[in-house]
Amino acid sequence: MRLVRKAALHLREGTSDKVYEVELVENDAVEGPARFLVNTRHGRRGASLREGTKTAQAVSAEAAQKIFDSVVVSKLNGGYRRTDLPAGDLPPAAAMPEGRDGVLLARLAACRRERWSERDRARLLWRIGQLRIAAATPALIALAAELGPAQAPYTLVWALARAGGEAARPALNDIAAGSDSVATRDLARFALATEAPAQADADLPDAVARAAGAGDVDGLCDALDALAFSKPARVGPALVALGRRARREPGLHAALCAAIPRLPARPPYLIGLRRLFKQAEMADDSGLFAATAYRFETAEPMYWRGPNHVYVPERRQSLPRDSLRYGSDASLGLSTATHDYLRRRIWRALRKRGEVGDPAFAAMAADYLLSLRPEDLKPRQAWTSWVRRPGQAWGRERRAYGPLGHHWTASQLLYRNAPGASPRPKSLRFVETAEPDPESRDEAFPDLWSARPDLALRLAVETEIAPVAMLGVRVLRADASAREALTPAELGRLLAAPVTSAQRLGFDTARDRLARGAAAPDLLAALIAARLPEARDLALQRIETDPTLPWSHESLAFALLTSPEPGVAAAVVRLADRGVPTAAATALGARLTAWLATMPPVPDATAQAAIGAVRAGLAALRPAHDWPLAPDSVMPLLRHPAPEVVAAGLDLLTRSGTEADRLPPDLWDALIGSDSETVQAAALRLLARSDDARLAAQAARVLAVASGPSPALRVAARPLVVRLASLDPALAERLARDLIDTLFRTAPDEAYPGDIVALLTEAMPGPLAALDPGTVWRLAQGRAKGAQLLGGSVLVERPPGLFSVRQIARLGGHPHVAVRRWAMAAYEAEPARFQAQAEDAVLLIESDWPDVTAFARAHFETWPEAAWTPAALAIVTDSVRPEVLAFARTLLRSRLRPGDAEAQLLRLLEHPSPSMHLLVTEMLTEAAIASEAAFARLIPLARIVMLQVLKGRVAKDRMAAFLRAQAVGHRERAERLLPLFSDLSLSGTARDRAAAILALRDIADAHPGLDTPLARRPPEQRVDGARPEAAR
Repeated sequence: MRLVRKAALHLREGTSDKVYEVELVENDAVEGPARFLVNTRHGRRGASLREGTKTAQAVSAEAAQKIFDSVVVSKLNGGYRRTDLPAGDLPPAAAMPEGRDGVLLARLAACRRERWSERDRARLLWRIGQLRIAAATPALIALAAELGPAQAPYTLVWALARAGGEAARPALNDIAAGSDSVATRDLARFALATEAPAQADADLPDAVARAAGAGDVDGLCDALDALAFSKPARVGPALVALGRRARREPGLHAALCAAIPRLPARPPYLIGLRRLFKQAEMADDSGLFAATAYRFETAEPMYWRGPNHVYVPERRQSLPRDSLRYGSDASLGLSTATHDYLRRRIWRALRKRGEVGDPAFAAMAADYLLSLRPEDLKPRQAWTSWVRRPGQAWGRERRAYGPLGHHWTASQLLYRNAPGASPRPKSLRFVETAEPDPESRDEAFPDLWSARPDLALRLAVETEIAPVAMLGVRVLRADASAREALTPAELGRLLAAPVTSAQRLGFDTARDRLARGAAAPDLLAALIAARLPEARDLALQRIETDPTLPWSHESLAFALLTSPEPGVAAAVVRLADRGVPTAAATALGARLTAWLATMPPVPDATAQAAIGAVRAGLAALRPAHDWPLAPDSVMPLLRHPAPEVVAAGLDLLTRSGTEADRLPPDLWDALIGSDSETVQAAALRLLARSDDARLAAQAARVLAVASGPSPALRVAARPLVVRLASLDPALAERLARDLIDTLFRTAPDEAYPGDIVALLTEAMPGPLAALDPGTVWRLAQGRAKGAQLLGGSVLVERPPGLFSVRQIARLGGHPHVAVRRWAMAAYEAEPARFQAQAEDAVLLIESDWPDVTAFARAHFETWPEAAWTPAALAIVTDSVRPEVLAFARTLLRSRLRPGDAEAQLLRLLEHPSPSMHLLVTEMLTEAAIASEAAFARLIPLARIVMLQVLKGRVAKDRMAAFLRAQAVGHRERAERLLPLFSDLSLSGTARDRAAAILALRDIADAHPGLDTPLARRPPEQRVDGARPEAAR
């Protein structure tokens, strides 16, 4: 026996510490070529090794060499490392390079010498290309020449493209021109696509090419949809052609990567998407790989394939397998098996790169993770399973699919080393037995991630998916030097990240830097723009303690002005008195102008809020209209499609002191007549700086806006109307009449009355002062809010003597407190006038406002008794409001003269309020009800009082006693009261029925001739002893 070759390999991973030895042995006692064996030994290092063999029978030297290389390569692919040098004295082995590359090169040489199967050759070529073994280029080129362009396999193009570099371009050109396989030809053309072709690509239709050239994602999708409808067979080649062109056009590359996730993973797109995926994998094109991988990962399979039939769920059809068409004419595509294969291949492509330490792994994995969207997350799905525990015992175990558990590649990347997460057998899902720790480095290939802090930063700041962002945060947190190297702009990206953990990392890093030294303005600007309130507060505290900040630094001033946060806006106002140096103001104005020019036609809510903050900040910083800004640089903003940008441009012109005359007439007409209220308001503010002639020329538009439907425009136009009114008194008179008339109508919005009254007060004080008392009264009593507001504002400036006592009393119910106070002051100023007209003056008590009611009661209580005439008392007692009636009862008990009692009682007998019944019974006297007319008016009230149930007991008893006395004393009145007492004897409480019966008895005794409902029966005669049986 003779040892020809030996390989010693070692694997250390986690707790594993294993060795694997491979020996190629020659049995020289055997004659013939089949005398070589390949034996193995393996096990834990330091322990006894298990022996095995890879050759059940002796084989030839070439076969043994091939088996030996295959075993070594498979172990190297599994993570083992060589710990020895090749041994033996066979000439091929002695000349072989060291390590894995040497093994693969030797196998490539053997492949060329011998007749290998296509499958084995393909695997070898794929591995060489995967590892980018540049030393294999000559052999690969030679193999391409030996096979010929027509027969060159797909894997040979893969290996040439990845390992060959520029030297392989001629061979690839030959294959691209002469291959019999469309897929192979497309792959070769893709590899060569970094150089522009000599002529236009025939596979790219004009409509698709135009959209591609413009980088228009929507247009590209629409063009491909139209092509799929009209010529579906051309969609696949068009996608492949787009991929080739995208290799040399960055704009198209970005557009294609954005469009691919929007394309359906269905025929006729499917074949093109698959080829783009494979081509991106070959070129390590991370963006294109991520887009196509995401498209397949999130796609739904189109059909399920059985032994003889396929089932298409979206069509609810079952079709024979032999009826399916393949290729560009296929109507079905992406079966469940194909879908699972593609999902496994996505992860395999990344895993193979990670296992060999390929730097492309991190870039491709990062772009894939960044392609995930919030809608891809699913609710956590938990359940309980019975599992066998150590010791053969069964127990319950909580399991769950996490939000990304159904994303095979994402779960592998994020949780491959997580102790509580693992792939579920026979399922492309990850199952969790414990929720992964977001702070633990459980990701796949952590060393490769640690080598790319730039990608970690992208993951932290560019995604809304918390697990993906946490991967970037963990990598950065573990690398202090990487955090220290972050620029203020990069820290700003962290602070503005969508995920809170990334914001917190940025804040902690920035706070540590501030604690170590002086505050860099760029760092403070990043903190100002942060999402965390504590970050903004920290920056503002440092700014307020440093008097040299913030306006002397352009970046910091820009961050303050463009922050939409209320706290920052308030700080801008506080810091405005520090003044902006002229040079800094010039630079800041230029930057603001450039920033506004980059706004899209429809800014989002955040951009709109930032523009609003800029406009407010400009007003605080330069109230004197002296911002050093060149008007010509701002003029393009006035033609921007976004109204917010146009308004900001007008504000910049206003703050710079630019006159409105600088604007061309057509532009000015477009601004003042804009459909946007924001633009119109800004234009009006600029117009305020025009001369009188320019203002008068725009009078019609200004007046229309001043009374128009927009509250903001009414306010903006008010100063201009003041100027117009001062220039033309006749205009002021006419406008005042028109505006006053509008106040009698329903206002278009809540702010309209106040705006118009303010306009009249400021612009037309003369016409208002000339209003006669009748018009003022009509305004004050108008039903419209605008009329009431104007009438009240004018009324309080007039003396009370212009109005009657009754009018002043009515004004006590006015909705405006100033008018009510004016009325109360009139009562206090001239009490004699109001006492002399007490019947009108007491109407003040009827006000609905508590302040007026309280004043009236206190004021009227001071009146002498002589002022309270029966008519005045009657007006108070006629009220139905409880608080007024309470005051009326007090007045009657204290101010009513005996001679007036009968008249007051007659009025009270018809009062509808039950609260007055007790007072009526107090006033009932024989003299007050002496007339039959008065008695007739008493009976209806008596019926109301007497038939009350469970209330008014005192009033009922008083009324019953009075009526009983009247009935007993007067036969005519008794006749009129008999129906009332009869009704009372049948209803009401037992007490009231008994009283009614007794009253009927007394009436019958007093007037024997009256027909009462009572029947008198003699008492039963009783005898001593037992009653007869019939009486019992």
